[in-house]
Amino acid sequence: MKKYLLSVLFLLFVLVPFRAANKTDLSNELESALKLRNQYSLRKEARIDSLKRLLYPSMDDNERFRLYNAIYEEYYTYRFDSAMLYVDKEEQVAMTLSHPAYRNLSIIHRSVLLSTSGYFSESIQNLEQIDSRTLNDATRIEYYAAYEWAYSMWAEYSNDKVYAPRYYEKEMLYQDSLISVLPTGSSLYNYWKGENLYRHQRYAEAEKYYQKALEGVPVNVRLYAMVTYGLALVYSKLGDWNEYEHYLIKAAISDQVCPLKENLALQELALHIFKNRNGEVSRANRYLNYSMEDAQFYNNRLRMLEIAKKFPSIVLSYQEQNLIKSRRLQWSLICISILSIGLVVSLIYIYRQMHQLHKRRKILADMNRELQHLNKALVNTNHTREEYVSLFMDLCAAYIDKLNKYQDLVKRKVKAKQTDDLLKLVNATKLSDTDAKEFFVNFDTAFLNLYPKFIEEFNALLREGEEIIPKRGEILNTELRIFALIRMGIQDSSRIATLLFYSPQTIYNHRSVVKNKAKMRDSFEKQVEELCAVM
Repeated sequence: MKKYLLSVLFLLFVLVPFRAANKTDLSNELESALKLRNQYSLRKEARIDSLKRLLYPSMDDNERFRLYNAIYEEYYTYRFDSAMLYVDKEEQVAMTLSHPAYRNLSIIHRSVLLSTSGYFSESIQNLEQIDSRTLNDATRIEYYAAYEWAYSMWAEYSNDKVYAPRYYEKEMLYQDSLISVLPTGSSLYNYWKGENLYRHQRYAEAEKYYQKALEGVPVNVRLYAMVTYGLALVYSKLGDWNEYEHYLIKAAISDQVCPLKENLALQELALHIFKNRNGEVSRANRYLNYSMEDAQFYNNRLRMLEIAKKFPSIVLSYQEQNLIKSRRLQWSLICISILSIGLVVSLIYIYRQMHQLHKRRKILADMNRELQHLNKALVNTNHTREEYVSLFMDLCAAYIDKLNKYQDLVKRKVKAKQTDDLLKLVNATKLSDTDAKEFFVNFDTAFLNLYPKFIEEFNALLREGEEIIPKRGEILNTELRIFALIRMGIQDSSRIATLLFYSPQTIYNHRSVVKNKAKMRDSFEKQVEELCAVM
């Protein structure tokens, strides 16, 4: 007895943590499936589109009916309106072919959709058109399943003591008929046998048949969702709430993966979490929102009504939880605010001290930068002065050399008594082209070294398209030289004419032409004087 007790305790210590870990893994798997729900829907729609692309106008009507049937099978737990559209198409083909078997199948499909959307009497009336004696085995299964579904939904919707028992009795009658035509031992047979035993409150036996039905069925098949949901209901009746939640989560995962928009597991799971997990109201609210999204997408008014009844209590609890959190947050904020005020006062004092120190450092840094800038400017200025003193000396030396040569020439002419030639030389008023060119090159080079951005800033004063650009081989042209001299403070046209070897009228004309190109003609020359303020 002692050994038996120790064994039981050992199993409890080992299996309970394992089960808890397994439930956590399963919950994480559900969260992953919910994150991927849009991708699963896109995959489903791609599969439907691939079936639709097989349709073409001239195809055989029998093949067309089979494709319509396949598309209906994809839609009937996914989108109500689209499923009904393809039932209409099935019926049209059946009428065209006068094919009783096709017509019966389309009636059964319409009945299933009518039951799902709450049109129970219309569903039954549709099924009553069928002579069950003419049905083949496969269609007979769908026929009994459609009746069972109609009365099951009607009983659930009625939920009273007068009509619901009658519908329930009819449901059980057609459920028995359905089981009788299913292949014994098949997954569907085991599922419906489990459903039947569950209805008769034989839960332990029902659990065995459900487990058999689940063997070998993949999670992305609707039967998997149906069986796991059935198992969850069985375990709720047996009082095993861990297993109940376990199989509800499995059913909810299958609903997302298939995907099935006509589903129950997620909203049942939301209610279970709401009632049993005080700290997970937001999770329950999120699951119920997903369920409402699915019901709206499928366009199932019954499911929407059902979820709407469950919403208020969860939403109210969710709001109350948020209110409690909000109040806690308010008190926390008050405490933090008081502490913050003290901290702010301290920081202000520290900041002022730091600010004074920063200002002193900044002033010192600015003075150092200014000193460095001035030193650099002084070095540049000295360097520039040295260059132009050197240039000036070169020019003086060149012109002294020319003067000496000119003086020697005069002496030779006087000695040779060539007074006429000497008179012609003295009367010459212009320098030679070579001398003028050399003078301009020296002037242009010196000026642009002093004011390197002169041409760029000068053209900025002119209208667009009127810019003055030196030709290839030129440094400055006549117009630029005139305004270069104005920039240097020489305003008088006569002085400019003398320096550039032109007549005053020519200089005046050039000035007028350029001024007419200026953006601001009246103040143009004043603006030129202010160009290149920084060397």
